[in-house]
This record gives sequence, C-alpha cells and structure tokens, in this order.
Amino acid sequence: MTYREKYIPVRHKIKRLLYFTDLIAGWFLSIALPAWGQTDAGIIEKSLRQSRPEYAPPPEEVVPDIEIEDSRELIDAGAGPTFFVREIKVTGNTLISTEKLAPLLDVGEGDNMTLGILTLYANEVTAAYATEGYFLARAFIPAQEIKNGVILLQIVEGKLGNIEVKGNVRNPAEQFIQRMQPLRDEEVLSESALERVLLELNSLQGIQVRSVLQAGELPGTTDLILNVTETRPYTFSLDVDNFGSRFTGPIRVGMTGTVGNLFKLGDQFSLRIVESNLGQDYFQPTFLFPITDRGTTVKASFTHSEHALGQSLASLRAGGKSQIFSLEVNHPLQRSRTSQLFVKGGLQVRNYTNEQLGKNTSDDRLVNIFLGVGGNFSDPYKGRNFFDVQGKSGFSEGDNDENLNSRTDGRGDVAVFNSSLTRYQNASILHKDFPGFFIMKASGQFALDRVLSPDQTSVGGFGSVRGFALSEFSGDHGYNLSMEYNYPITWKAPFYTGWKKKDINTTLLAFIDHGKVFVDDSEPGEDHQAITGAGFGVKISMPAKDEALVSTSFSLIWGVPVMSGVVPSDRSFGTFYLSGLISY
Repeated sequence: MTYREKYIPVRHKIKRLLYFTDLIAGWFLSIALPAWGQTDAGIIEKSLRQSRPEYAPPPEEVVPDIEIEDSRELIDAGAGPTFFVREIKVTGNTLISTEKLAPLLDVGEGDNMTLGILTLYANEVTAAYATEGYFLARAFIPAQEIKNGVILLQIVEGKLGNIEVKGNVRNPAEQFIQRMQPLRDEEVLSESALERVLLELNSLQGIQVRSVLQAGELPGTTDLILNVTETRPYTFSLDVDNFGSRFTGPIRVGMTGTVGNLFKLGDQFSLRIVESNLGQDYFQPTFLFPITDRGTTVKASFTHSEHALGQSLASLRAGGKSQIFSLEVNHPLQRSRTSQLFVKGGLQVRNYTNEQLGKNTSDDRLVNIFLGVGGNFSDPYKGRNFFDVQGKSGFSEGDNDENLNSRTDGRGDVAVFNSSLTRYQNASILHKDFPGFFIMKASGQFALDRVLSPDQTSVGGFGSVRGFALSEFSGDHGYNLSMEYNYPITWKAPFYTGWKKKDINTTLLAFIDHGKVFVDDSEPGEDHQAITGAGFGVKISMPAKDEALVSTSFSLIWGVPVMSGVVPSDRSFGTFYLSGLISY
C-alpha cells in the first residue's frame, strides 16, 4: 500500500469529524447564545417593565361638567312697541371682527322691529361667539335713545370674575384657585381653556370637580364655582402572571400602590414591587410633584432589579443587578376631551452588573439625557391613537475595566431613538354591524452605533411577539408589529344565591405579532433575526360598582410561532399566558 493510499482515508475521516463537530457546535450556539442573551441584567429589567398585561383599552376622557346659569329673560318677539331700524351697530367686540359679524346683523334697507326681534339678532351674535369657543360671551340691546334708525348692540365677551371652591375637606381651597391661574391670564374666558383646567383637575388622584358659571358681581364678568368631590386618594392592586423568563422565574407576583395629594394638590407617590418564583426582585418607588400651575410636573424614581439564574444555568452561580435613578420633567402643551400633547425630558443614571461563579462578568455605568414628545388623539374614523417618541444620548460612560463591558465593542455614549404607536380602531368602520375593535401596535428603536446590552431592543414574549421566550433575540435596532381583534361580550352572573348579579365583561381575542432585530458589526453568534407569532385568548373583567369594592381581571392567551421557521430557544411549541389582577 502506497503512502497516498494509506493516509487519504485518514484525512477524509478527520474532515468528516470536523464537519460533524461544527454542526454540533452550531446547534449548541443556536440554543445557548439566544438563551444567554436573555439573562443580561439590563435586558431582564427592561423586559419586566414591557411585559405587563393590558386588560382593557385606556378609558376615554370624561367630558368635564360645566353648568352655566343663564340670567337672561325670555322676551316675546312680537311684544312691545314697534320702531324703524335702519342699521345695527356692534360695540365691545375684540375677538370677532365687525366685518365677520356684519352678515348676521344685516337689515337691508331697514324694517320695523320690536325689542324682541332685536333680541333674536343679539342671540345670533351670541351663538357665533359660542361657535368660536367663547361660550360666556353675550350680546344684548342696552337701554338707548334711537337716532336715525341706528341701534347699538353691546357685546360682553366674558371675563372671569371671582372663583369660589366648595366641597373640599382635605385639600385647601387656595391650591384649587392656584390651578385656575391660567384662566386669570386669559383676557376672555374660552371653553377650551376652562375644559383643559378641569380635565387636569379630574385626572388627579381622588379629585372630581364640577364647575358652575354664573353672572359676576362686576358688569361683564362671570364668576366660577368649583364643586369638589374628594374620593379615596389611594389605589392598590395585586397581580400575578407567568410571563417571566424561565431563567429568572416565569411566575411573577406584583403589588402596586399609589397615594395622591400628600403634600400638595397633584402630587403622587407610587410603589411597584415584583417577586418571581425563582427569586427575581424588582422594586420601584416613584414620586411626582407639580411645579407650575399649568400642569408641569417633575418625577423622580429609583429602580432596583436583582436576579439569580436558575434551571439549566443554575450551576454557573450567575446573576445580575440593575439600579436606575431617573429624573423627568413633563409639561402639557395641549389638552382637550379628544386629544393631548406633552413634552418630556430628563436625566438617567444607570448601573448594571452581571456575575458568574462569584466574579463580575460585566459592569456598565451609564449616564444619559433624554427628550421626548407624546400624547393621544381621536380621529373621525372611529379610532383612538396613542404615540410616544423619545431620543436619548449617553454623554458619560465609566467601567471598572474595559473588559467588563456587557457587550463586545458596545458603547454607552450612543444616541438611541425609540418610538411607539398604538391605535384602537372600532371595527364598525368596516361595516356598521361589525362588532368589536382592533388593537394595532408598532414600536421601534434605532441606534447610531453598536450599543451595550442595557440599550439593546428585544423581540419575543408577552408585550412583543407572543409564542416565543421573553427577549428571545436582541439587537441594536429593531421593531415590533402587532394586530389584535377583540370581541367584547357583557353579561351578568350571580356568584352566590341571594347576591346581586354582577357585570362580567368578557373579551374574545385573536392576534398576530411580528418582530425583527438588527445587529451592528455582529460578533460570532449574533445575527439579524425575525420572528412571528399568532394565537387567541380570552379576557374576563368584573368592574367595581363603587370605590368601596374591588375590581378583578383575568386573561388566558395562547401564542404559537408561525411562518418565520425559527424554533424558540426553550424548544416549546406554543405558550399559555395566564394573568390575573385585583384592584382596589
């Protein structure tokens, strides 16, 4: 046997061995790397916040109760003496020009009229002001001597007079009056300005306000009476779900408490605590304080998240910790019963550490500033839209050691842009008899460079692509899309013989989710990934009849991977999502 005949088969065996080794290694990396990416402290903390369930659409804005006491007397148009009117002149108008009012007061070449008929002309002018939003403006015919058939029509455009607060017990009247200062700054009180202030007051914890407008003590003014109802200034809720990561504990129990008006009308303290069945801890106190009478607030919060990895990673004795301090200023630019717009900005100081076998494997210390705009609006197509756009920039990054970055070549001083849009669309736009509504969501992130793990965006899990593990894949850029149809059914059922029947709101739903992430300067094991999930479920809620009772909600949703061909890292085919909420 020649040398060539002897050693060529051996070389083929080595090549085959290396080939199968590569296959096994690739299969292992395809499972291990996505799973390991789900365990970073920053990704875990962010995923916990983003995976909270939604049991119902946000409540629609309640139209403020504005009562106007009309002191005018009805006059018979045909009563009284008749006189010739050649022209009607207006005086006192500053908001609507004389030229614009002229068509309403045109008497042609003149006509015989009574005081009642002239009052009808005045009412037309009053209606024109109301159409422009100046609902307190009044036009009337003052006592006068008629010369050459010219009648003078007086307009009082409605200035705010005295403000009186009634019904308040816990909160000083002076603080309600201070909230009315924007109305004082208006030369003429408009309906939109009053509506905005009342909407802001009614959004405060434990406060409901009705307004009564009546003729003021001074001529041309209107007095405002605020009838305040002080309800329970605190809320409490208990929730449980199985939306968590299998490595940090899928079963999560959370408690949220909120109390308002502690030191000043409009302040609010809230506390959120979450514990998982594998010991993940989450703790977030938040305090919001009003700093201007125009709705500007400052919010300070601290977030602490800590976890130890379990299941197949327990032997690594690995875990992580996140600590975030945030300071945010929020200012409303516009608010009405159908829309809202606000701007926000602030500072975040964030620390993230990961460890394994008792040693730190990463230590990210980040400082960034952020600026954003958000709001909501209703449109003529039976839809409600909620949006938020934010950009943040890291201007400082410090690590104990460059080798302790959470991601190879990742940077903390990167500009990152995030956006989200949610639309609740009434299904009757398709056909007048089509029941239910659609929920359409789109969110995305774009970064100017390769980021560290805490700033990555993720897809997978509840709040993203259902049917996959929480934060299945992560990248520098990415997007999530979701379409969900909800069919609500309301019925009554007794829970015990002799009890009153209770309203039960049941919603059947079906959905499809899609998400994709993109990686800059990808390292081994990193790549662009796209996943799609679909499924169906049911939500059940029992609202409280009054504030002395609790409300309960429950949901059961099944999600399964579809179309993308990607197998979930937990090797499952479909996930049941269970959640429940009790609110008081």
